[in-house]
Amino acid sequence: MKIVTASTNEQEQHIEELVEEMYKEVFPIYFSDETIGQLEKMAVLKPTDETMIYNGTLKEAFEIMSSLQTLIAVLKHADEGRKQEYESLYERNREILGRYGYELPLTFSDFLTEGGKGPLLSRYTKAANRYLI
Repeated sequence: MKIVTASTNEQEQHIEELVEEMYKEVFPIYFSDETIGQLEKMAVLKPTDETMIYNGTLKEAFEIMSSLQTLIAVLKHADEGRKQEYESLYERNREILGRYGYELPLTFSDFLTEGGKGPLLSRYTKAANRYLI
């Protein structure tokens, strides 16, 4: 018999927040609104009931959270100079997420080739304030 510890509601919520951060802070750096919209339609990093392999255990939650955090850090600081190091980190963490149904069909090269071409203003980026000027 094996005893596993379930993840907490806070961890589940943090996973959702990290996925949202990918859409609102990372993807707009590299992609246009149209491309991000296509990623949303493809349910990138948003597993469905059919594709989800995540069982809600503490270990799995930590693996998903740490992989998302690593991807965010790598993509926010990616540059050509350390491409090999970042690429191996990216692929390893992308693979971990894929094991649990959090698919990311983009390669590290997709981010470098698009690199910084995203608009300064995007409907996906977080607003600087609440007021429309």
